Amino acid sequence: MAQQAFVAGVGMTKATSPRKQTNSFVELCSEAAHGALDHAGAEPGSLDAVIVGNIDGFEGTVLAGKFQTRQLGLGSNLPVLIVNTGGTTGGNLMQVAARMVRAGTHGRVLCIGGPTFYGSRDLQSAINTNSPMIVEQPLGMGGFHMGAFAASAYAVRHGTTIEDYAAIVVADHDKASRNPYAHLRYTMTIEDVVASPPLSSPLTQAMVCPVSTSACSMLVTSRKNAEGLRSSPALISAIGTSADPYLGGGKGDFAVMQNLAILARRVYKAADIRDPRRDFDLVEVFAPYAHMQPMQLEALQLCPIGTGIDFIRSSESRLGGSLPVNMSGGPKCTNAGVAGELAPYVYAAWQVMGDAPSEFRVRGARRALAHGTGGTFFQFENLAVFESTRESR
Repeated sequence: MAQQAFVAGVGMTKATSPRKQTNSFVELCSEAAHGALDHAGAEPGSLDAVIVGNIDGFEGTVLAGKFQTRQLGLGSNLPVLIVNTGGTTGGNLMQVAARMVRAGTHGRVLCIGGPTFYGSRDLQSAINTNSPMIVEQPLGMGGFHMGAFAASAYAVRHGTTIEDYAAIVVADHDKASRNPYAHLRYTMTIEDVVASPPLSSPLTQAMVCPVSTSACSMLVTSRKNAEGLRSSPALISAIGTSADPYLGGGKGDFAVMQNLAILARRVYKAADIRDPRRDFDLVEVFAPYAHMQPMQLEALQLCPIGTGIDFIRSSESRLGGSLPVNMSGGPKCTNAGVAGELAPYVYAAWQVMGDAPSEFRVRGARRALAHGTGGTFFQFENLAVFESTRESR
């Protein structure tokens, strides 16, 4: 029988833009890694392995993570695993670590998500090469255009206006303003969002994530290896990944996230989730474009189809509501690549451990859902369910 896996510690650095960042890649990763160990009360010598994300094309390096982790003060003989699954790399770090622990081959595995976008000289050009080179690239498609496909389709289906999308941005910025680790900590109005520079209709610049630098880390352990630590670990009760067709022409419907809905049903079954809206105390979704958040919430069965924006606008999605969503401010306000993808899992686990910063802590949270996505049309998805163990300790 497979062992259970737990999150026993998390670490996070404050985010900013690459031009304002005063710490190096290694310094950021070191702060996050040792922060996770300190949170758990674990020593570097107790680790069995380190998993680090490294998206080669975006970082302008090949397997740099393998060498940079040697400089973190975690031990010279510690096995290092490199994960590169493109935009889903951060979420998959936790998935790989959990599977290693569940298999019984490792007792304590440290995941490190670094600032992917720190070294690229022309990040947008690098991201634009992500579009399929045989079909889409010759048409001049880049990252913004691919993001706008779903935004346009959803708007046509539900009569969504640019002001509706702007309301999502306003909500995210309001939440990020309370998060001391967020990058964009200022508030915005609907008028501010609508008036920001247009990118690809209906998206404006304010509806798309910033380029951030930060790092985060997560310590995944077995039940036995969690004993004696100072934290109350979060049980990873279910995990899963899935994929859609690579080419945009292979997607059946841009107005709904069919692949995520299929994955959610599988993960919910594994975690015995019967009523997602009632069974979860909070959710952190990876939505770097404004329109993605309502579509994800609908695919996750957290609100009826076509009502995601109304739910985000309501007090129910805020702190103190029935289902707080992206209390961190989400990737719309902080996106550091691999660190940004790992962040929803860090925040969700942090919340159910009862140790999230008081400014946005969901009091008494028992169960949380974390989500990650990536790909040309965000066709790759991952999910995890975290549960509190505080009553049993």
